[in-house]
Amino acid sequence: MSHDGTHNPECSPERDAEAVARLAKLPPLEYDRARVKEAKRLGLGIRIATLDRLVAREQGDHGNGDAAGGTAVLFPEPEPWPDPVDGASLLDALADTFTRHVVLPAGGADAVALWCLHAHAHDTVAISPILAITSPAPECGKSTLLTLLGALVPKPLVTSNITAAPLFRSVEKWKPTLLIDEADSFLRDNEELRGVVNSGHNRGGAFVIRSVGLDHEPRQFTTWAPKAIALIGKLAPTLSSRAIHIEMRRLAPGETVEDFRADRLDHLVPLARQAARWVDDHDTALRDAEPDMPPILTGRRADNWRPLFAIADVAGGGWPERARRAAEALSAGRSDETAAELLLEDIRAIFAERGEDRISSAALAVALAAMEDRPWPEWRAGKPITARGIAKLLDGFGIVPKQIWTGGGNVRGYTITQFNDAFGRYLPLLSARPLDVNETAGYSPNQSARDAQGLALAEPLEANETGRSSGLADRKREPRDESTVDEDLVLDDGAGEWTDWGENV
Repeated sequence: MSHDGTHNPECSPERDAEAVARLAKLPPLEYDRARVKEAKRLGLGIRIATLDRLVAREQGDHGNGDAAGGTAVLFPEPEPWPDPVDGASLLDALADTFTRHVVLPAGGADAVALWCLHAHAHDTVAISPILAITSPAPECGKSTLLTLLGALVPKPLVTSNITAAPLFRSVEKWKPTLLIDEADSFLRDNEELRGVVNSGHNRGGAFVIRSVGLDHEPRQFTTWAPKAIALIGKLAPTLSSRAIHIEMRRLAPGETVEDFRADRLDHLVPLARQAARWVDDHDTALRDAEPDMPPILTGRRADNWRPLFAIADVAGGGWPERARRAAEALSAGRSDETAAELLLEDIRAIFAERGEDRISSAALAVALAAMEDRPWPEWRAGKPITARGIAKLLDGFGIVPKQIWTGGGNVRGYTITQFNDAFGRYLPLLSARPLDVNETAGYSPNQSARDAQGLALAEPLEANETGRSSGLADRKREPRDESTVDEDLVLDDGAGEWTDWGENV
């Protein structure tokens, strides 16, 4: 048939195959000039994208594609569902699919279902949260979940290893949904790759600049694409704060899931088509959505969940409430603290425990090293954090050690007033009850803990309030000693280990 519906005697399956083989041999520029005309000549229903895929496949089969080797990347393109789709019912079906095949935490199936639709609706939002699929050990279902997502999201690009340049070039060329598996094996030590992934979180800054060509012309490459990352351990803090976390566990005795074959997922194609249709029909509503945010979500966490709440609100049914319950369940108890924030938290507790308004650097290092459930006892190469390591972490807050007077004499250390601003800005409020010994691990249970928040935000303590302060005023702040402060601090290398790469031990 011709493009106007009439029979084209030049077209037949045999002649079509010959045409594709002929086009596959053309140089790239000649093929670009011929592709539109050839698609029309081949008849009704032959789309240019289909012709491109056939030609790319032919080139891959006969080695005529990329001279450097490899195989052309092809993406399934399911047609949108022909009829209008009920969003709540679609989300129900997606969540049920994930629940049947993998064990997920409370709220996990709903969050993944919403993120799946987010991948289809990606161009309607300004923030793109990473779907972080983590586990403490292998065989917890991470790859299984990525396989299911690969059958449901648009243009799935699945990889178990990728470097920075192929990543941003792939996003620039194909606008795929990136599904990155085994990230613990290559992501944690690759700062450039982490930077590229980070840049794709906010649409306004989702690009990198690279020099190209013999004249090294600077060019902009987009990094704006939905991304799901699976790994054993933890994401680095900068990635973690940009993610919605699905923490998976291995099947427990008595738990069961339905098996499936990764090469037989055609039954999921209707859900992918329905997702495409629903997003097409609700594009404007998703762009205009202003979802209400629960009080538990603030800052970047609110940014991450906002696009998913928009989908839930537009879908209706019970999903607005389900989405917010999922967010609260998956966010409760999570901490994306950097090492510096964790140090602030522990220093606040130490001041409260000691009941003093000053502490020497040496005494602070000893107190931190006694915290067995914190990273400080084995901060660097298995050795405790030092006074110098403390100074490096506090430097970003503008807090530097100075000469202070304590019962032990004139020493280098810190006063509580140096921390008041940082405590108020970076740490959550604490209740006014005394701290339990379990909350201040590493301290003597015989000491009475004071209210850390009250101490942190109070005026400087008088000598008669502490009973141990010298009562002398702090001396004039000395010039900063640049030799005691290094940069390049890393909190979590992805495997749950805390490291301070700047400290020389």
